[in-house]
Order: sequence, then C-alpha cells, then structure tokens
Amino acid sequence: MHCYVINLPTATKRFERTKRELELYCPNLTWSVPKIWVASKMTDSDVSVVYDSKRAWRLHEYELSKGEIACALSHQSALREFLATDDGCCLIIEDDVVFSPAIGRFLVGIEKWLSKYANNPIGIVLSEAYQVRYWASRTLFDEFRLTHPIKSCGAIAYVVNRSGAKLILSANAVPITTTSDHWTFYRKCGLDFMGIDKLLAGSSDFGRGDSSLSKGRQDMHDKMMVRYMAIPLWRRKMRAVYYKARQIWWLLTGVDRTGEKRSNDRLYLKEQRREVVDG
Repeated sequence: MHCYVINLPTATKRFERTKRELELYCPNLTWSVPKIWVASKMTDSDVSVVYDSKRAWRLHEYELSKGEIACALSHQSALREFLATDDGCCLIIEDDVVFSPAIGRFLVGIEKWLSKYANNPIGIVLSEAYQVRYWASRTLFDEFRLTHPIKSCGAIAYVVNRSGAKLILSANAVPITTTSDHWTFYRKCGLDFMGIDKLLAGSSDFGRGDSSLSKGRQDMHDKMMVRYMAIPLWRRKMRAVYYKARQIWWLLTGVDRTGEKRSNDRLYLKEQRREVVDG
C-alpha cells in the first residue's frame, strides 16, 4: 500500500514530523506528497473556477473557506495519483497525524480484506468521529472491527479503494461543492463509509489550538449566519425541530457522542506510543 501525505510546501517541520511517524509506525509503507493546492496563492478568480458556492449552499447550507477548498482539492490530487497506479487501495493522511502503534498490522490486514471487495466503493476513516454508533457489522481480522459512524469530521487518516476514490471524485467533481471529509455526503452518494472501533489515528494539533486550516473558518461562519438568517423563519424552526428530534433518537439508541470532545485520549494502544517530537 502507498501513502499520500497532504502537506503544504512551507510546513517543513510538520513534514519532518510526519516522516518520523511513518518511519516509526509504518516502516514498510511507501509514501509521497501529491500536488498541493495552497490557499494563500489562490485568487478569487481561481476560487470561482474550482468552487461552486451556490450549489454548495443549496446542497449543504454550508460555505467552504479558501483553506477548506484548497484542502479538498489537495485530497483529490492524491486520489487521482492513486488511480493512475495499479494499487487496489491507498492510505491518505494529513501532516498532523498521530498513529496508534497498531497501525502497521492494520494496514497489512485491511489491504488483504479490501481485495475481496474491489467493486464496492469503500472508505474507512481511521481517526475520530463526532457521533459514532458502535454497531460492528463484521469482524475484520485480529482485534479490529468495523463501525458505522452516523457522522464523522476529519480526514486525518483514511483508507480508500479504487471504487471509493472514483466515487468521491465523481460526487465532488470540480467545481467542488463540499469538503474532503464530508463522509455522510459521500455515503449518500454510494460510498460504503466505515470506521474502526479502535481509533488508529489522531492529530498532533489536539490540545494545541486549531490547525492552520481553521483560521478562516470564523469569518466564513459569520458570513454563513447572515445567509442563514435570510431563510424564512418557519423553515428555520422546522430545521431546529428536526435536529432536536435526531439528537433525541441518537440518545435513545445508544450513540456514543464522546468524540465531540476531540482529543487523542481514545487512541488505541496510546500508552505504547513512542512520542515523535516536533523538529
């Protein structure tokens, strides 16, 4: 299996740290950096070509910041480079990744497992989900079991097969309308989106403030609120009732919501980690 690392050219310290994570926990994995889109170098005209703001709002009532647009396009670069190879699946990570010591043997096992389902579009998120229903559909191998997250945010680390990569690129074709990690949207488009009951990846940014991608989100949120308030009041009330009913249903059906407090506390075999110090 090959690994694609999403890393800005200027983030050299993060890149060196990620290299050490890979060397320490995935010594048999080959890796490379795909073509990266840099938000600071994108003009407004560039954004208008690669991002469909009106359709994004119509689909999700959500606007992407320039950083999120660049990140999504960088992930798509990785997927296209993967599809240009003969590999059956790949690992895509961001440069703030923190691995569980179990990641190496998981990757060996999941590559064999995915080979049985080459025609099924599958994406397996290895990092933390916000709302997780721990219903394991099947045993994978060793101690690993699949889960079906209701909602998951983050693309710190995920494995995708060829069919899954094609589906993601098709569902979010340029001009894009959503983020690289809108897994619930991709599920609606046909992706068999899964998680692992034992978290195998976290973020070195947890507990140290927001990542660099988050810097433009507050301004974007303020702009979205102006647009949201223009929605008729009756429609906003209906949405509020729907979301409240959904939260009650999740509560009654035993959804684990601890992932809302994003941290690495639940990283599998965390106590066995040898910490990688920033360069």
